[in-house]
Amino acid sequence: MKKVVVLFALILLGSSLLAQDDLSGSWDTGEHNTVVKIFEKEGVYVGEIISSDKSAEAVGKQIIKDLKKDEGEWEGKLYAARKKKWVDAKMSREDETLKIKVKVGFMSKTIEWKKAKTETEGDEPETEDKESAKKD
Repeated sequence: MKKVVVLFALILLGSSLLAQDDLSGSWDTGEHNTVVKIFEKEGVYVGEIISSDKSAEAVGKQIIKDLKKDEGEWEGKLYAARKKKWVDAKMSREDETLKIKVKVGFMSKTIEWKKAKTETEGDEPETEDKESAKKD
């Protein structure tokens, strides 16, 4: 019986660790209400802007490419808008935070993106039907 309980606990722990390793989803960059969606495309992961208040940040623009897991680490390219070039990046997920470490020459910087709230997570916009239902 103890073996069954231990096995069940290991399965639960393992599945939660695997879920934390997945970078897929929508991420808030913390700048100009810009949200990037990371998803698998043709065997590698990419990231595209899905919303932004900054007009220069074109919705649909790819800013992460060639992202794949190599020896336990996620590695790929991140578009550095200020430098107008692609830079190497290593990414890791810690709970609801995506840590992105970029290195250019001798300099390196780690930036953090937060998991974006989606409409399905309770941030659903009000509709006329809901407004009229509240009045009844």
